[in-house]
Amino acid sequence: MASQRSLHGTRILIAEDETLIADELQERLRRMGVDIVGCVTSAEEAVSLAESSRPDIVLMDIRLKGSMDGIEAGDVLHNRLHVPVVYLTAHSDDATIHRAKLTEPFGYLLKPVDERDLRVVLEMALHKHESERRLYESEQRLSTTLTSIGDAVIATDAGGRITFLNPVAEALTRWPVAEATGEPVETVFRIVDAVTRLAPDSPIARALREDRIVSIGDRMVLLARDGVEVPVDDSAAPIRNERGELVGGVLVFRDISERQRAAAALRRTEEQLRQAQKMEAVGRLAGGVAHDINNMMTVVLGYSELLLQQLDPADPTYEMIAEVKRAADRSAGITRQLLAFGRRQILQPVILDLNQVVERLSKILGQLLGAHIDVRLHLDAQIGPVLADPGQIDQVILNLCLNARDAMADGGVLTIDTRNVTLEESGAPEAPEVEAGAYVMLSVSDTGVGMDATTRAHVFEPFFTTKAAGEGTGLGLSTVYGIVKQSGGHIHVSSEPMQGTTFRVHLPWMTGAPDAVPVRADASPRGQETVLLVEDDAGVRAITATILRGQGYTVFDASNGAEALRLCQAGGPAFDLLLTDSIMPHMGGRELADRLTARWPQLRVLFMSGYTEDRILRQRVIDDRDAFIQKPFKASELARRVRDVLDASPTSGPGAT
Repeated sequence: MASQRSLHGTRILIAEDETLIADELQERLRRMGVDIVGCVTSAEEAVSLAESSRPDIVLMDIRLKGSMDGIEAGDVLHNRLHVPVVYLTAHSDDATIHRAKLTEPFGYLLKPVDERDLRVVLEMALHKHESERRLYESEQRLSTTLTSIGDAVIATDAGGRITFLNPVAEALTRWPVAEATGEPVETVFRIVDAVTRLAPDSPIARALREDRIVSIGDRMVLLARDGVEVPVDDSAAPIRNERGELVGGVLVFRDISERQRAAAALRRTEEQLRQAQKMEAVGRLAGGVAHDINNMMTVVLGYSELLLQQLDPADPTYEMIAEVKRAADRSAGITRQLLAFGRRQILQPVILDLNQVVERLSKILGQLLGAHIDVRLHLDAQIGPVLADPGQIDQVILNLCLNARDAMADGGVLTIDTRNVTLEESGAPEAPEVEAGAYVMLSVSDTGVGMDATTRAHVFEPFFTTKAAGEGTGLGLSTVYGIVKQSGGHIHVSSEPMQGTTFRVHLPWMTGAPDAVPVRADASPRGQETVLLVEDDAGVRAITATILRGQGYTVFDASNGAEALRLCQAGGPAFDLLLTDSIMPHMGGRELADRLTARWPQLRVLFMSGYTEDRILRQRVIDDRDAFIQKPFKASELARRVRDVLDASPTSGPGAT
């Protein structure tokens, strides 16, 4: 009963040219519950009907009518249609049996056919076909998986000869699977160490020899068939069958170019983060001491400048005081440079035409750099405007030019170039830190000694210098870096030893017409207005009042906001200018200015401070509309700034200029 159930509904095609045998087979098969899809007398008919009806089994006589015999038809049915064939034959000679075996039949039945033998052969053929179908589907799933995965896969036999490549492996090695099959794996998968260029032991050979999974790591380069080099990593493993016998090996590898690029980008980002952390640490240090140092330097600079104005240069003490002033200037300059690197300056940006800045500075570069330096300008006439502090941009250009001069001790060419640059994507090779967008690019190039990679990596760090001890502070380029960054721009250096150096500054392209940058007169301007000076540091208050009175102003001074308000009560003097420290105990400069301008709207306000930008802006003492002067200041700087504020067109709000 079980056998009958196993054949019930089976669809069988009969190819038999002897009518009696064909009729007998049909009768027996019907008794077994078989569905006969057709009975033909030629091999050609058998193939045609099998192609259209797709039977479960074909009972095929070896000797048939027509030009094709049963064995030839069986080969077509097996290889093209994947239909199992059971041969019917009265011939058992060796040659016929050998030919039939080549078509991998699912059974033989010798005529005359016994019904029991017929049932057993058909059941075995169906079982074998089902097993092969499941195996085929499994192999197809495996092949589809290996074909669709992103990694490259190469399989070999136990001797290390290739039996399979998936499409990724074909693409990376440039070997088609048809040509690679049978080749030693080392011929197709050729790798060398990326540094030493030596070929390691084949990972497949090691896996087969050591009977374990092996890996080559990520330092290897695959040499493709066409010469292209691809960085790869891989692992190889032995393959064993169900009996535990070693039958081959499998190699899985991948292109790690993108991973290496990502790792390089990560290293650059980490380096930028370390640089930012250094900058922040220096900025915090400078900001922490700047207020007290700036106040002290204001006193030293102010008094030394006043004393020099009163002394005859022939006086023996004149040069001593001048040296004190020079030392104070250098000390104040170092503080300013540290604040610039840490981006803690107070900037007063305007819309600038960089060409005008370069052309103005070019008039003094010859004298500054020396006759042995040939200065060349390549300025784009259509250059766009940028938003920057004119004084700070002057410092950027001059520092870069001085750095170039020091790199060309025996003379050379210094080239300043400006042009508009549009970066279509972020991280371009010429500006790796710059985001996509429109920029104005300023470059300063020299033909000097150049830099190696180590120097380039540290060139913007504060106190880093290649000069001999005592010849430089190492703050010039770090100052440039801080100014550019605080101005919303980027700076990049490219250089090689003995190949010169180029610094490229990218500043965002702004809209609007360039502002007029006033040209300062050398003489300190004077005035007759009345100034209310409010400063909690007694030394700074005294020297500031002395400077202003020396310029002709009437000065009333107060040590804090409350004292200043008492001076302004009814009946007090009418003040033209409030000159106040930004941050003071109890009442800051902003609150004092707001209260006084509410009563006298035309009162001009000039803020001053020794604190850094972050402290001032964080406490909302000033904003970018306010007039401001940073301590320490020289007497001439204070006189000019006061005059600027008093002479500015009146607008609403405290300190409007």
